Formats: sequence, structure tokens, C-alpha cells
Amino acid sequence: MNPLIIQSIRNKLERRVGYLFNLRSVELFQAHLRHLLAFCESSPFVSTIIQHLISQFPERISVPEIRLGDTKKAEIYSEDETALIGYLTLQEYVQHHNPYSLLFKVAHSLDVDTKGQAEELELVRQQFLHPFYLYLDEQLTNESVILNLLNRYKHRTEWFSRDDLWGIINEETHNAESKLARNLYLYLYDQGIDFHIEPSSITGKIDLITAQGTDDPLLADAKIFDGDKRGKSYICKGFGQIYSYTQQYNEPFGYLVIFKTTDRDLHLSFPLQSHHLPAVSYNSKTIFFLVIDIYPHEKPVSKRGPLNAIEITEQDLIHQLEATMTN
Repeated sequence: MNPLIIQSIRNKLERRVGYLFNLRSVELFQAHLRHLLAFCESSPFVSTIIQHLISQFPERISVPEIRLGDTKKAEIYSEDETALIGYLTLQEYVQHHNPYSLLFKVAHSLDVDTKGQAEELELVRQQFLHPFYLYLDEQLTNESVILNLLNRYKHRTEWFSRDDLWGIINEETHNAESKLARNLYLYLYDQGIDFHIEPSSITGKIDLITAQGTDDPLLADAKIFDGDKRGKSYICKGFGQIYSYTQQYNEPFGYLVIFKTTDRDLHLSFPLQSHHLPAVSYNSKTIFFLVIDIYPHEKPVSKRGPLNAIEITEQDLIHQLEATMTN
């Protein structure tokens, strides 16, 4: 993924926030804050980051009364929750018919004795705008953007597209994996990820990484896990393939998306990392794993009984990788 795209968004965000920090007019601050939030919502990258932030603390969305409540105890919150409080407060501010009264409400909730609107406005900037902006800026990296989008793709697929992708499994004998990979790439492309695939490579069974025709490809690949022929060993080989691409293209990160087509569970027994995705680091390269369940379960989770899990450990992956490298 071209890092210039991310840097361009960060620059635009920085300019808008910097302008807000220099404003002294309450009316202008509200108007330009509205422009900032509209920019955040219109950017696929930024809006995905915000949605991931919201998903971490659903109680703050479902109970509006606590959005501003207890903000004077901000020291007890994590940085992520402080950023969400900032975002929700800024949203309320731009929608409020009387921004002056909301300034007073914010100052009162923080138990701060201000001496007028200028100090109240500065309080809003420091307490809410600054933490929200810092969170976005820190999350706007290639790694975080891709991970946010992959998590969103997982939810979208399992909630809305499971039947469609399961149909691909039933209809395609030899080409199902390639079509699932294309579905993943189509989603990422629609979300604004900039990559190029040669037109001559869009038919047949292709390697979607090498077909991108660029020195900076998106190193995301798709594998089917059926618990049988495409089981534990197959996933370990897929890890080795992604690792080899990170070496070939000198990239620090790779992403292995696993479509689970069996009622057996796949247990990845290695540490959770950024965005709560399991990942394995080896030789300064990190491979993230995302498991997407497209099997058409007849029973809900609560009625399926004990899990019949297949476990893959970090040692399994590295052992097979090293065995391949020595052959």
C-alpha cells in the first residue's frame, strides 16, 4: 500500500485541526468542527478507525447520558476511551443549537472554574479535540488501516455475505480460493486501498500479490481451511508463502485471511496483537491472521455443543517455515 496516501490524509487532518486550535469565535469553531467531522466520516480510512474505536466501548453509544458524565474523572480512562469521549462530545457540540450553553455544560462536567467563553473553548480543544486527533493520527498507519478494514470485512462477511461466499465453495471445485481472494480485494479496493492488478491477470487462478504489478503490493492472501485436505499443514504453508512475500518485497507486515469452511473450530494459539488479531513475528516480519467463518451452521453458537478444535501454534508455523527454508 502506498504510504503517500496515508500521509496525505494525515496532512489534511493536521491542517483542519490546526485551524480549529487557532479559532477564537465560538460560531466559527462550531462550523469548522462540523467540517472536520464531515471529513472524517467521508474518508474510508478515518471512518473505519472511528468505527473500530466505537466498537470497543458500545456502552458509551447505548447510554447517551454518560457521554459527558464523569469526564472530570478522565484520568481513570484509557487513551482509547478518552478519544471516544472526545469524539462523542465533539459530535454533540456540532449538533447543539446553542454552542455557548454546551461550553458551560462541558466546563461544569469537568468541574473547572472558567472565566469566560475563550477559556471554555480552549477546554473543549484540550480535553476533547486533542485526544481524538492524537488517536486518529496514531492509527493512521498502513498497518492500522489494513487491520481496521480486515476486521470490518470479517464482520461484513459473517453477517451479510456468508451465503454468497458459501455458494462459491459449492460451485467452484478448483478455483474457489482465488474467487474468495478476489472478493477480499474487491472490498479493500472499494474502501479506498490503492493497488493495481494487471488486466491480463484477472481471469483464471492467479497470484493476486504478484499480479499487482507494483513494487509496493498489498501483502494479503486468502486461504481456505476445511479441516481436511486444506487443514493445519495447508495453513502453515500459507504462512510460509506470505512470509516469503514480505522478504521478497521488503515489507514488515503480511496478512493471511483464512476462510473457515468446516464446523470444526480453528484455534490459533499465539498472542493477540494490534486490533486483537493473532499474529506471529519471525525475523523482523509480522504476519497477521484473520479467520472468517463462512460455514452455514444450522445451530446458533449457544447450541452447538463442545468445540472440536484444530490448534495451530506459533511453533507449528515456524517449524514448517524453517523446514521449507532448509530444503
